Amino acid sequence: MATESRAHLHTGIPKSLADVRNSIWLSDAGAYPVIFVLTFAVGFCGSFMAWTMAKSPDVRVQFGRRQAVIRDWE
Repeated sequence: MATESRAHLHTGIPKSLADVRNSIWLSDAGAYPVIFVLTFAVGFCGSFMAWTMAKSPDVRVQFGRRQAVIRDWE
């Protein structure tokens, strides 16, 4: 049943990513919540990782602190 309802979308193999985006993702209204959730999740994870690298005392990015066995800074 799903192939019959989306049969009009199949126009052959897409030639570019814009064809994929327009013919598959943006033509189906049910894809908008998926796009929203994925965008939010990737943004949240990226911002949390950036915040953790910048603010967490347990993350050791600098070479001198990375080699230390015992943390003696705050």
